Order: sequence, then C-alpha cells, then structure tokens
Amino acid sequence: MRPLDIVLLVLVQIIWGANYAVQKDAIAAFPPLLLVGVGYLIISLTLTPFTRRTHSPQGKLALLAFFSCTLPTGMTFFGLAHCPVSLGTLLMQMQVPFGIAVAWLLGRGKPDLRNIAGIVVALTGAAIVIGVPSFEGEVWGWVFVVIGSCIWTSCQAVLPMVTRDEGIRLYAGLSRHATPQVLVASLLFETGQWDAVINASPLAWGEVLFGALIAAALCFSLWYKLIMRVPADKILPFLLLMPASGVLAGWLLLGETLSTGLLAGGAIIIGGLAIILWPRKTDVPAIPIAQVEAAAPPEI
Repeated sequence: MRPLDIVLLVLVQIIWGANYAVQKDAIAAFPPLLLVGVGYLIISLTLTPFTRRTHSPQGKLALLAFFSCTLPTGMTFFGLAHCPVSLGTLLMQMQVPFGIAVAWLLGRGKPDLRNIAGIVVALTGAAIVIGVPSFEGEVWGWVFVVIGSCIWTSCQAVLPMVTRDEGIRLYAGLSRHATPQVLVASLLFETGQWDAVINASPLAWGEVLFGALIAAALCFSLWYKLIMRVPADKILPFLLLMPASGVLAGWLLLGETLSTGLLAGGAIIIGGLAIILWPRKTDVPAIPIAQVEAAAPPEI
C-alpha cells in the first residue's frame, strides 16, 4: 500500500467519524430518510458534471445503489436518530470483522489465526458496549446501526468484482440512483418533510452540505477509488479510526457522556481491530487497478 493511500484512508476515517456527530445534530431538524435523500441529491448534482458516463448498465447500478447506499445509509441514519453518536460509531466497527469475513468468502483475502483473534476481541468489546447501563432502551437504534453498517461493508467487498467503474464516476452513478430510492422511502415511512425543509436553520443546512460535499462526495470518491486497487482485507481495518473520531466529536459537539463502560468497550473494539491492522512482514501488495479490471466478470 502506498504512503499516500494510507494518508487518504486516515483522513477519510477522521472526517467520517466527526460527520456522524454533525449529522446527528441535523437529524433534529430533518427526518432521517429525508436527510439522506437530500444529501444524495446534492452529491449527484455536484459530481455528475465532472464525471463521464458509467460503464456499468444502469439496472446493475440501481441494484448496487440500493444495497450499498439506500438501504445501509437509511438504516444507519435511522439508528443514529435513536441512539447516541458515541454508541453508534463504536458499534459500526462490527462492519470491519464482518466485511473481512465476506472478503474471505469472496476470495479477496485469506483467513488466518491473527485476524480471527482480532475479530473475537472486537466482538467482546461490542458486547461490553451494548451492555453499558446508560444505553438501555436504545435497542432499535443500535440494531439498525449494526445491520446497516454490515450491509454497507459487505457491498464494499463486492463492488470491485461487479463493476468496472471507480472513484468519482462510480459514486456519482450510485448517488443518482440512490436519490429517488431514498426520497420514495421517506415519502412512505416519514411525515413532515416539507415543514422540515422550510423551517430548517442555516446551521442545519450547513450540516447537510458538510455531510454531502465533504464527508460524502469527497471522501467516498476517494474511498471507491482506493477499494479498486487495495485488497479489501487491507483497506477495511482502517475503519477502526472512525470510532475514536466519532466518540470525540459526540463529546465535543453534542456533550455526550463518556462513561467508563463505553470507553472500556470501545478500547477493546479498537484493540481487536488493531490486531488485524498491525503491519506484517508478509503483507500482500496492493492489486493494480488493471488487474482488478481484468479479473472483473463480464457486464450483464
């Protein structure tokens, strides 16, 4: 993995972690699905003028958008509306061992004892976090966060195998399909959308723009470019940087309490994921994008 790749991965995780605190505040002004739909609308309008036409068939992109954008992001934001950011960002890290396991099943990495040990440690930390007394009664919140995150990370392992688009072009194509999908879901499952749009404060709109332009358009364009040339079991562990950023942002921006149980469980989660991430003497080199394209299945 190139040094620049490492720098970009770290930066993306810090921004993503902080963004959950920002969007948690925005959820107070917008219904969660409407917030996600408006975000994807801004992303698609911003990226489309700078991208060429996608190589993948539109039907395939629509399906990929549903499973990699609409469903996981909608579930995650709904979950964040019902649980603290600090809890949500820590439990999101279950996506790392889950995604690595999916990558193994798809042949994009090989299981080993060290990775398995790291997964066990991370799951132990998650059990401690879930059991923190101050979070009782938030079951639906964290359940949706965990399921949404695991669906998302599974798609990150699959995307390089089913599409030949990458980076900003891929994310623009996914966002164009996700926008109507999420907005229709908002119409079906939420109310008060118009009142939220006309009554939202400038700060709330600024939070929406930060999430759409910086945390999404910029960071996801980088992410989708990186996952095309870096093996999934090497890139996914960088997600362990997100909880520290998210917990700190929740404390600084939202005044959330940092309990002993939360910090202890979070430290164990990060420790378990660090076992997976710690450099090895026989690290597998990054796969060039040309090899990924050559190995990609024919388009349907």
